[in-house]
Amino acid sequence: MVVAAYRLGLVHPSESRFTILFVCTGNQCRSALAEVITRSLTEGLPVEVSSAGTDVLGSVPSPKRTRKAASKLGYDLGEHRSRPLADADLDSADLVVGFEVPHVATAVIERGADRSKTWLLPQLVRALEGGPAESQRSSGDLIAGARSRLARAAERRSSASPMMGDQIADPMGRSARTHESTARTIDDLCRRLVAGLFRATGAVDEQPRR
Repeated sequence: MVVAAYRLGLVHPSESRFTILFVCTGNQCRSALAEVITRSLTEGLPVEVSSAGTDVLGSVPSPKRTRKAASKLGYDLGEHRSRPLADADLDSADLVVGFEVPHVATAVIERGADRSKTWLLPQLVRALEGGPAESQRSSGDLIAGARSRLARAAERRSSASPMMGDQIADPMGRSARTHESTARTIDDLCRRLVAGLFRATGAVDEQPRR
């Protein structure tokens, strides 16, 4: 498997890492969940995952209900602390992912993110899954492959325009059940995102759903 080769240092990408930045409002619930989930799914690969918020008031932990929802899925948010989008490096990000239209708009209009690399999470998953099947599973350059698939998704963007269902509501202040439902939705979408970007190269080991 390619993941084992990366861990042994036997496969060398053209550039060091593929970087993903998740953006929500307070960087306490949705983007925090997506960060910890995607980091777990890409462990051992040259993928750097981070998150930030468009309206962050200080460095604060995720709320208890979000932490418990993550824990039920096997993820640990105990060390997470929120940070503002202004502190994030959008220029070097390969991919910027939001959960509501204002997240994407703020990243592109106010922070200068590349629009072709900035998506709503469900919208991007749909665009990646709507692409042509790849006939070969190669152990080649993981990062180049992911960037190529992302570029092809951007070319199909008009057919993957945002839908109302592409927005994932903020669970902050809502019931434990809502936090758990949101966490499950983000877990499913992050798995599909990672599959769409990396599994076509044989790079991602199958991981059981927690």
